[in-house]
Amino acid sequence: MRVLAGDIGGTKTAIAIFEIEARSLSVGRSQTYASSEFASLEEILERFLSSQKSPPRVAGFGVAGPVLAGRAKLTKLDWTVDAGGLSRSVGIPHVRVVNDFVAAALGIPYLKPRHLLTLCSGKQERDGPIGLIGAGTGLGQAALVSLGGHYEPLPSEGGHADFGPRNATEDGLVRFVRAKFGRVTLDRLLSGEGLAHVYDFLKQDGFAHESPAVSKGFESEDRAAVITRSALADGDRLCAGALRLFVSLYGSETGNLALRYRATGGVYVSGGIAPKILPALREPDFLESFRAKPPLEAFLAKIPVHVVQEPRLPLFGAAAAAYRMAMEMTRPSSKTMVRASRR
Repeated sequence: MRVLAGDIGGTKTAIAIFEIEARSLSVGRSQTYASSEFASLEEILERFLSSQKSPPRVAGFGVAGPVLAGRAKLTKLDWTVDAGGLSRSVGIPHVRVVNDFVAAALGIPYLKPRHLLTLCSGKQERDGPIGLIGAGTGLGQAALVSLGGHYEPLPSEGGHADFGPRNATEDGLVRFVRAKFGRVTLDRLLSGEGLAHVYDFLKQDGFAHESPAVSKGFESEDRAAVITRSALADGDRLCAGALRLFVSLYGSETGNLALRYRATGGVYVSGGIAPKILPALREPDFLESFRAKPPLEAFLAKIPVHVVQEPRLPLFGAAAAAYRMAMEMTRPSSKTMVRASRR
């Protein structure tokens, strides 16, 4: 089946055409756009589809924001995405809009072993719930639960829940961030922005002095990128300390997610940040924080933990959402089946 799919975020928007089946897909034409350079998703789609002789008749879009009745307001961009409006605007009869991490969850069955780095092989429970978490522009979460032999996604806005400190250092981090923003959420810390806040806190707290090279890098580059590079490649003490604390926070919240959903089917760490900090995720801090949840350390030690290295996971899932919609439309309704059974 041929479908149009989109991964709609506050930083970038990826659009692609897929050929998709129940367990396999292939990507055709694709394009990535800087979201802030466009007034709406419709404007991007009109540009992308202008060269298509025959657009697909089914489309799915994963959107970085809560979705209600096919409509979403992006959390970090002044866009509203509405399934009905998109259908009318671009001439695609059937459009589904889902949260971006619901889309990412739907994409998990399409991942291949080469797309994953396993931090802990654990002992996967067949048909057990699956957890998904990912830090990038913000923090996303979702889950998959097995119903009737197939997985269904559970949406979440857990990234906007309150952050809970575990020790005196994190108490200080909360006070530092609260002084700037008031409420301290997981999203505020486990994101590109969050890594910079952790760095600034450690700098103010006297952990180490800022190096001239890092200070100069901040003038022209993304701060999180500078911190990550300086920590992993240059061994800068302040940057390394910030990244280590960030990874510990990330591991702890990933463990929280595993507990919330009893994710015995495994936990998948996705988003834009994880592939860039793989050496740090391989260090003990991540898994130690993941498991440090007494009295359930032994339970968490058995849960498989994978890092998703395929950046198109949400796009895969948006295509899967479109495919599911098409399958639902072709499936006989319960009323039709009852009438047929009475003949």
